[in-house]
Amino acid sequence: MTMKNPIFVVLAGGIGKNFAPLVTSKTLFPFLGKPFIAHTLEMIEAAGAREAIVVCNSENEQIIQNLSNKKLKIKTIVQDEALGQANALNLVSKIVKDDQSIIIMNAVDLIDPLALRGFVKKAIGSYAAILGMKVNEYFLGGYLKVDGEKLLGIIEKPKKGEEPSNIANLFFHYFSKPGEIFELIAGQNGEDDAYEKALDELIQKNQVSFMVYEGYWQKLKQAHHVLDMTQLFLKHKIKNKIDRTAKIDRSVKIEGLVQIEAGAKILAGAVIKGPAYIGASTIIGNHCLVRDSIIESDCIIGFGSEIARSYVGPDCSLHHNFIGDSVLEAEVNPSYGTCTANLRFDGSKVKMRLSSKDGEKDQLIETGKEKLGAIMAKGVFLGINCSILPGITIGEKANAMPGSIIDRSVKAKELFKKD
Repeated sequence: MTMKNPIFVVLAGGIGKNFAPLVTSKTLFPFLGKPFIAHTLEMIEAAGAREAIVVCNSENEQIIQNLSNKKLKIKTIVQDEALGQANALNLVSKIVKDDQSIIIMNAVDLIDPLALRGFVKKAIGSYAAILGMKVNEYFLGGYLKVDGEKLLGIIEKPKKGEEPSNIANLFFHYFSKPGEIFELIAGQNGEDDAYEKALDELIQKNQVSFMVYEGYWQKLKQAHHVLDMTQLFLKHKIKNKIDRTAKIDRSVKIEGLVQIEAGAKILAGAVIKGPAYIGASTIIGNHCLVRDSIIESDCIIGFGSEIARSYVGPDCSLHHNFIGDSVLEAEVNPSYGTCTANLRFDGSKVKMRLSSKDGEKDQLIETGKEKLGAIMAKGVFLGINCSILPGITIGEKANAMPGSIIDRSVKAKELFKKD
């Protein structure tokens, strides 16, 4: 049995149905100038991975293949239809031998690579091992059922108040002989939680260990998680450097940890308060304020704009805007004077308002955030002096008439008209 360097099985074939209103695939969503999946693969490489099997889709397959290098050999399997984790692992079972140890993980979860390396070292030698994390608030996912140091099972999405422990199940699972888990998965009936049921059954039959992780963790699942992931990248991933080709006026004030990429221009009077990231060829105009934010490549942040705790994707164009605690996916143009509100008058936590399938009342998504501005999908164009209430989502290529007070979700390609 080969005990060293388990194969990492990375599940990246999903379509991201919970990522609305954003339309970019989660695995391809850019952070710091690279698709998210590149950061995932860098994480496992830093953790000691030398071989990865990535279950992908037709959209991201070629990009993932191009990320293969001398240290990390990547093999891709295309999941033609987004039929879930169990289906993906059925495909993997056809090419993985039972004497090849594996670690199964989700493509859109990030943790500390050094801690992941530690998990791998501790897991080797066991039959199977699961990584868990203590949580202080309700976690919408699986929980470990434990008795001291013994793992008794996994409860998937228990009701709030019925959690079996305070240890959440992180999707980093080690199997020394994966044949049995593959067989158990194949024996399920194709339900959404088929993998979790198979894993729970494996735990009942065998001694499966668990380890508690105490570092940073973030999943990219819903649209508002882009803001959480932004803060993770700003805290743990950016470098304090300015590319030599960037042009920065002498009067610009830069404070804290700031990464500025090639060809960026920062004009007179601007203030950049780190942690912050300015992408390649982006222009920060006169007297702008950028703080605690990521601004990706080829953006124009025009005169007098303020961007706070936000994500601004590629090719966005701003002019005298306030963008707070918000996500602008790509090619978004909020015209002069348009502002996002990010705080409720009553102090309640902000829910994300998402267009419902029946076209009637908005879906209200719990975010747990005290501050949340707008989430604007690719290609949104807003007229001058629009005001966007907290938690509003605006769909792909939607427009709003000048002076609109946007107090509900806006569907893709819809023209929002003020009353």
